[in-house]
Amino acid sequence: MCDSLLADWARLRDKQRQNTELVQQHKTYHAALSKFIKAVDRIFLEAKPPVVMCRPSVTLDPRLIDEMVALHLYREGRTCTAAKLVEEAGLSSAALRFEAHEALARVHKVITAAIERRELGPACRWAAEHHEGLQRLGSNLEFQLARLQFLVLLTRDNVCNARWKETEVVKMEDAKDEEEEGKSKHERGRKRIRDDVALTFARQHLAPFAVAGGGHMEQVRTLMGCLLYAGRLDRSPYQDLLSPELWEEAMEALHTEGCRLLGLPVESPLSVCYRASLRALGPLAKMRQVVQNSTGDWEGLEELPGEIDLGGKPSLRFHSVFSCPVTREQASWANPPMMLKCGHVICRSSLARLMKGGHGHNGGHPQQRFKCFVCPVEQYPQDAQQLYF
Repeated sequence: MCDSLLADWARLRDKQRQNTELVQQHKTYHAALSKFIKAVDRIFLEAKPPVVMCRPSVTLDPRLIDEMVALHLYREGRTCTAAKLVEEAGLSSAALRFEAHEALARVHKVITAAIERRELGPACRWAAEHHEGLQRLGSNLEFQLARLQFLVLLTRDNVCNARWKETEVVKMEDAKDEEEEGKSKHERGRKRIRDDVALTFARQHLAPFAVAGGGHMEQVRTLMGCLLYAGRLDRSPYQDLLSPELWEEAMEALHTEGCRLLGLPVESPLSVCYRASLRALGPLAKMRQVVQNSTGDWEGLEELPGEIDLGGKPSLRFHSVFSCPVTREQASWANPPMMLKCGHVICRSSLARLMKGGHGHNGGHPQQRFKCFVCPVEQYPQDAQQLYF
């Protein structure tokens, strides 16, 4: 009888302990969920209707949206979908330079192959095809790819050796001395071949970057030191060269240089708008509530009551108003801002004054040189580029 009561009491105690643990877990999850709900409410303020624009009365041009979507699809390599959209929306493929975006989509495929499969062949072939253009841009992409390929050659046997050890460790314990000696000779032969291949690659592809004017003498010397630790770079003073950041930097450079060669922006306009809207939605909702609580007319605002921080990335830096530093006049479509060769920006009217300001006697001829209003750099009028705000 006593044993039965003790057993029942033990079961009840275990059940009570389990219930206590469940209650504690519920409290933990409930607290986290409550914080999450409050955070969402604090950001979006339960805006009704949801605020996605500063001026709800402004209407968007559907054709402009179609163009942005089509360009984004081409850049992502979804050519069939983009072509169907262009056909149905009646867009002009020549005006939107779809051929250039298709070429950029091929660059994206090269990047995907390098990131997912660590395959550098397509990237190296693309760089070789565009060697002259990369030289004009002063790009380091070719060196970055050659460095990665050299490191791959030095570390290729790491995985092979590890797998061979895992599968053969039991067999090696019972193997005869002559078999072990034969395997060690085989391994030494493999390492010798690997070192010879890496050294030959360095002579052919890295040596040009080490000569005068190559600009990478110290980095090539470091890579040559890696030959002493071939097959074990992860346990060497050069282990930082195995960082994934080198791959990320090279692929980012490949994307950037591909865009520059094709005359395209580094990021698609649709992607920039999407990321900017994600950051601006919360502050816009808060501004709307503040303006409405202060009996203000939200739809009648000519400009936002405050600046919206979109982060530190250059692609998310926007300026809606530009004032010329020479005349203090606000730029307009008739008098747009112009960026000079030296990087300084003035309005077109100020540029015309500089051309007529006594730097020659031909009254602003296109071949007349003039000096910047800040720095002494001499340049021609056709060197200036219009900026769009």
